[in-house]
Amino acid sequence: MSTEAFIRRSFTVDGQAATCRFFQPIEESTGEFSCRYEIEGSEGVSSKHAYGVDEVQALLLAMQRAHIDLLAARENHGRDVSWLGERSLGLPIPDSIRDWDPENRL
Repeated sequence: MSTEAFIRRSFTVDGQAATCRFFQPIEESTGEFSCRYEIEGSEGVSSKHAYGVDEVQALLLAMQRAHIDLLAARENHGRDVSWLGERSLGLPIPDSIRDWDPENRL
């Protein structure tokens, strides 16, 4: 398992820095790929995985899941979440929740 993130993005949550890290996707014994991601903020670190048929899909799905986690903090818990001072977080988003980040162009 990769212990070092290969890409990251910094956000602001309620005025505090939060970092989302994505780790290199790895092939599982089942033949699918998993991509671990972490969101670290003032409340600690949340670590999760997304799975895909190849490394690209696993990474894209991890980015979508991280985006969902951050938007859920805003939509369901009233948190102020932004990236570069904007409400749009600039990560891939599933069509089913596009209204949570309507200015996102990804």
